[in-house]
Formats: sequence, C-alpha cells, structure tokens
Amino acid sequence: MSAPAGPKTIRVLLIDDSPIIRLGLRSALENCADIQIVGEAGTAAEGEAAVLKLRPDIALLDLHLPDKSGLLACRAIRSQRPETKILVLTSSSSERNLQEAMHAGALGYLLKDNDGQALATALRAVMGGQPVLDPSMSDQVMSLVRHRGEPSAAAKLGRLSPQERKVVAFLADGLTNKEIGDRLNLTEKTVKNYLATIFTKLNISRRSQAAALFAQAGNPDHP
Repeated sequence: MSAPAGPKTIRVLLIDDSPIIRLGLRSALENCADIQIVGEAGTAAEGEAAVLKLRPDIALLDLHLPDKSGLLACRAIRSQRPETKILVLTSSSSERNLQEAMHAGALGYLLKDNDGQALATALRAVMGGQPVLDPSMSDQVMSLVRHRGEPSAAAKLGRLSPQERKVVAFLADGLTNKEIGDRLNLTEKTVKNYLATIFTKLNISRRSQAAALFAQAGNPDHP
C-alpha cells in the first residue's frame, strides 16, 4: 500500500526590482518544505515572460517596478495565465493601491515588514484560493467596505439634466457664474438657480465638490 501523498509544493515566482529583497525572500522561505521559489524577475516584462515560461502557482509581486506599474503587470499576468495567482508584496499601505490591486486581480496584499512565517502563511492561503489582506490595513479595508455601495461619480452626474451637466463642466473649468451664463446664454441668477438644484441632486455643498465629481467621471459630455 503506497504512502499518502504529501501537500502539493507551492511554486512561487518573485517579481521585485531589488536583488536584496529577492534574496531576503528566498532566505525567509527556504525552510518551508512546501514552498519552492522557481524563478525571479526584476522588471514587469521579465515577470510576465517568466510566468508563461515557468508556470508558477503564485507570483509574489511588488507594485513598484522600473518598466511599468506592478498593477499593469498584475492585469497582464492574470490575462495571460489566469491559473497563476497574485500576492502583492509591497511597502505601500495606501487604500488606493489596495483597491486597485484587488481590481487588477490580486488575491492578496501584504506589506514587506511581515516576517517569513506570515509570508508563508499568506502564500498557503492564496494557494487555497483564500483572499489575504495585511492585518495592519484594517482601517483601509473598512473604508473600502463602507464605500463599496456608493454610486460612481458618473452615476451621480447621470442624475443631472444635459443643461445641468454643461453648467458643471464649465464650473470644473473654473468659470464664474457670469462666465457660465455668457457661454450658455443664461442670466447670472439663472446659473445660481441651476447650481442650487445641482448641489441638491448631488448632495454636495461646494463648487469644488462638483468639479471633483466631474473629474472623477472622466469629464463626460464636456461642451
């Protein structure tokens, strides 16, 4: 009777522009019998090529690479070989990077100040299909959860009439009420009335908030 098979070896590709970091990662994981470093890459291009050649289970990916963003590399890897899971290992604790990494297809997000044991635990979790987030980023995670149900900037602007969106577009360009009125053949008082309605529909109170929404929506319907 044959002995039961042991746990599957997790094949990991390191993608980080620092040789010192890569060496440190190898050292941190060298005593993990179930984790094998199958290759290294110092750029996004090298990493993407190595994924296709080496077919790792997990790419351990830094966000800051010399040739292009690690976020773009993440999307490329997930597109070219969806079987390879992505665990981001970075020094950035920004909420925006966390959110964009998740949207790009990363299954985990870990900070570089974690020790080898935490890294190995994260790799095993990702291998099992479990999302991993750095414990120190609980505030950012809660913020993402709170804002997940909010409508997008484009959806908010969709509440406005075509004329109201034109007013917002000119406001975003920095025009005064009088200048907006001149562009749209409206009196200054009418522009003020439009703005009052716009602020109510968008649930805002300042011109700068309207301008920010317009920018976030990608400047739609600019006259």
